[in-house]
Amino acid sequence: MARTLYQILGISRDASTVEVEAAFRERMAEFKERTYAGADSQDDMREAYRVLSNVNARADYDETLPKLPQAKDPESSAGFPAWMKFALPFVLVVAVFAWMKMRAPKEPVITVKSVTRLEEPQKVTNDEPVDSAPAPAPLIVASAPMGAPGTAEDVFAATSPSIARVRAVDPSGQKVSQGSGVVISPGVVITNCHVTTGSADISVKVGNGEYRAAVTLADEELDLCRLAVSGLDAPSVAVSTVKSLRTGQRVFAIGAPQGLELTISEGIVSSLRESAQGTVIQTTAAISPGSSGGGLFDAGGRLVGVVTFQHRYGQNLNFAVPADWINEMQARTK
Repeated sequence: MARTLYQILGISRDASTVEVEAAFRERMAEFKERTYAGADSQDDMREAYRVLSNVNARADYDETLPKLPQAKDPESSAGFPAWMKFALPFVLVVAVFAWMKMRAPKEPVITVKSVTRLEEPQKVTNDEPVDSAPAPAPLIVASAPMGAPGTAEDVFAATSPSIARVRAVDPSGQKVSQGSGVVISPGVVITNCHVTTGSADISVKVGNGEYRAAVTLADEELDLCRLAVSGLDAPSVAVSTVKSLRTGQRVFAIGAPQGLELTISEGIVSSLRESAQGTVIQTTAAISPGSSGGGLFDAGGRLVGVVTFQHRYGQNLNFAVPADWINEMQARTK
């Protein structure tokens, strides 16, 4: 019997799009390290990822497979026992700790790379000369007073010129991942390390300009990477601290979910959860694959967090690491 696309990536039929992307990156990394022992080729992996990461293509493909058995418990839409809904708060805390432990890549990340100097926005190419880019000074995260609370329209107008789409490709030019980023100082963009891990080339798109970028500081433990983007002339966001947040207050996530640039969603701070590294922000602001690395802003338009992950089970269980961590980044690997 022919192997299914799910078997090629080593995932279950009910895997989320985040798990599809993670499995694909892991398999491709195994090919790169020459540790993959399966019978499938890189082309098989890419085809599986192409189909399963696209909602419509995946639905069409699933129609060709035997139907999955229906869950016996009508209250359990995710296919897990009903008792788990009572244990969900505990599961959330465990998930945060587990996520912190599992983010590190399999090989050390080079913390200082190079970046192409572009005089003006232009399309990215892979054959342009590359110059060394000095690492920018550390960002000072301060508890600046918040202005008058704004609407979603106000927050978007103030922050959207500083929101980036981040795209990472492998040596063959195939997309490894796509995420979001935020301009935190001149020519500097912050994003998640899991967006850039395993890439040979990184591009950053802000407004109508697209630039080549390079990682200058990678902290896998915090899942934050700082990118140097030469030629980028975009305003920096105002940065605040998680200490200014209160459960229940309004927040706004802005990024490029599924590659849809400059998408804003509104929600509240659901909880401020403690992890081994510090406080993590739980929010109902909607996010999707591609939102990783985007900004979470308060009603005053200040960056309070970097959107990072979502819980597989349940709805509106989305998380951002605090903006405070930008100033705590270290060149380290696990």
